[in-house]
Amino acid sequence: MRRLPVLLATPVVLAGMVFTVAAVKPPAPKAQKSHKAKANDFGNADAITQEELKDYDYFLASDQLQGRNLPSRGYDIAALYVASHLNEWGLKPGGSTTGTNGPLQPYFMPIDLVTTQPNPGGMKLTVTIPEARAGRGGRGGGFGRGAAQLTPGPHMLRYGHDWMVNVPAGRNAPPLQGADIANANLVFAGNGYVIGSDNPYQGLDVRGKVVVVAGVPPALASYQEAMAAARGRRGGAAGTPPANPMGPNDLTPVQYASKNGALAVITIPSFQQLTAMAAPDAGALRFGANGPNYSVTKFLPGQDPSVPEIVAGLDTVNALFQGERLSAAQVFDGAGANKPLGSFAFSPEKTISATVAVNTAHNHGENVIGELEGSDPVLKNEYVIMSAHLDHIGLAATPAGCIPDPELSAADSTGDGFPMTAPAKCDNINNGADDDGSGSTGLLGIAHAFAEGAAKGMRPKRTIIFLWNAGEEKGLWGSQYFNEFPPIDLSKVVVDLNMDMIGRDKRADSVDPDPSHYLVDPGGVLVVGPNISSNDLEATLESVNNNFQKLKLDHFYDVTAPDATHDNLGPNKATGQRIFYRSDHYNFAKMGIPIAFFSDGLHVDYHRPTDSPDKIDFQMIQQVAKTAAATAWVIGNEPEGKTPKLNATLPPLLVRDMAAAKAAGWGQLTPVLPPLPGEPF
Repeated sequence: MRRLPVLLATPVVLAGMVFTVAAVKPPAPKAQKSHKAKANDFGNADAITQEELKDYDYFLASDQLQGRNLPSRGYDIAALYVASHLNEWGLKPGGSTTGTNGPLQPYFMPIDLVTTQPNPGGMKLTVTIPEARAGRGGRGGGFGRGAAQLTPGPHMLRYGHDWMVNVPAGRNAPPLQGADIANANLVFAGNGYVIGSDNPYQGLDVRGKVVVVAGVPPALASYQEAMAAARGRRGGAAGTPPANPMGPNDLTPVQYASKNGALAVITIPSFQQLTAMAAPDAGALRFGANGPNYSVTKFLPGQDPSVPEIVAGLDTVNALFQGERLSAAQVFDGAGANKPLGSFAFSPEKTISATVAVNTAHNHGENVIGELEGSDPVLKNEYVIMSAHLDHIGLAATPAGCIPDPELSAADSTGDGFPMTAPAKCDNINNGADDDGSGSTGLLGIAHAFAEGAAKGMRPKRTIIFLWNAGEEKGLWGSQYFNEFPPIDLSKVVVDLNMDMIGRDKRADSVDPDPSHYLVDPGGVLVVGPNISSNDLEATLESVNNNFQKLKLDHFYDVTAPDATHDNLGPNKATGQRIFYRSDHYNFAKMGIPIAFFSDGLHVDYHRPTDSPDKIDFQMIQQVAKTAAATAWVIGNEPEGKTPKLNATLPPLLVRDMAAAKAAGWGQLTPVLPPLPGEPF
């Protein structure tokens, strides 16, 4: 399951939601249907065994897969493992149809990934100091020990020690942009943020210039400090953080510069950034244990162009502000205290030239897709999708004192040309046995049972699609890719049943210091989404459960905002955990598809190396998988027009996201890419 984003959307209230439960099967249109347990009422769901589930999960959560980060060799092995079973069981591939090599690549839906990183060897920056002019303020105001006036003329500054390039981070961050800047003028724009009516660019023309900024607005600084404290508080006192002062129409310095024709932004450094530039290897490429950050290439073209952001070191700041209205010392002082600093244009004779050099590398990920074709000649063109995510978060930072394991290190190369931190002989592998090894395992069990049933003549009327999504942990990438560039007609998808973390429940040893976590009781499962998106689906699910596994269906997270009895643990009651938005089902909901999400909740081992297969309750996976399979079977056999419908009233945030997906062109039938370079086979 994906981590909760730091910047939370404003919660919405469900006051207008319609909760009328509609019938899902005649002849009793106003009553919840009831099944008498017969041999084929739920297909072959009873064939799912704990023994096979244990085999699947122990493989997917093994150390050799190194946490299934996307992209990584470990993830590719997991994809091959799933595809090999689908092929063995005779399920139809739903991926690449051209250019494939061998029997397994047709099960892959390739996703092209891209990373852009600084090229230290190609970086250049020169500030040209003009002749001194009388009447220009800030003269001689150098900052730092030994700071002195620079002689007129060009001064080349060293990358890594005197300046750095900031690499964009975060979900679907734009790629780092290269730049060639020749003899550009500069403007100083205070903190550079446009928030509400505060606009530090009044009277400044930034087009064709380099923008210099220092500090952040005080309200934004307070918000960032509060959010950082909340993230580090884990299990501490809950509280309501201040509201994010930046609204949807406000702009960061880079955003303003990009929209208004500037060439680059230069930021006055923080103390931490200055410390980093003082290191002997400053400027060298550094990556975490999982290598460089990637973005999905096809998600990027519609983004606004972005200019590079340069972080200035001491010598660069001294050169920039020599002879200007503010001295380097005044700017450092103002930036550190987030004081307001007046905007101005630098001396027109002072210019800057720079080359921001980047390396671009591509990698790959893949959704894994298998299909069981329906038996009805008409209804087989409608789809029930069952989903889980195959990836996890990979390697944790290597703990102190660990010894690198050369064998694991060699196996971890992704061939992208960037170095990776070696794994170690200690527990730094986030195995993801529950997140989402359990959901992926349950989906394998369902696929096997349905394939066995088909071999015995048991097929649902509608086609069942088994979808293992890539990159859920990166921001629901795989499910977004499937819905934005679908290989099938999404208007024919009647439901998505998603499983993410279905292998743990509350036990005597489930002690968790984090009060914001909610773990389901034994014999239960959290169900998220039916009450939000489709009361019809809720009625079907309740009926199936009452006549089959009889789990306790817990709707604690089946809301989009907390109330007295739902998702009100924290970290603060204003926002809650917002689980409805945090797994792959949500991208199907944005396409107007009824969804049900099965989960066990959050526990002490969530996103930690201790999420290991020895802690998994395989009976729970079996029961949840059987319930999901039975629900899929019933919906797959409903008469035409009797499948679950969306509620007449939906939460405003979901409605907004549905409109945004439509405006962005999601859902246009798109051929699946052929295998990408390096794709496993």
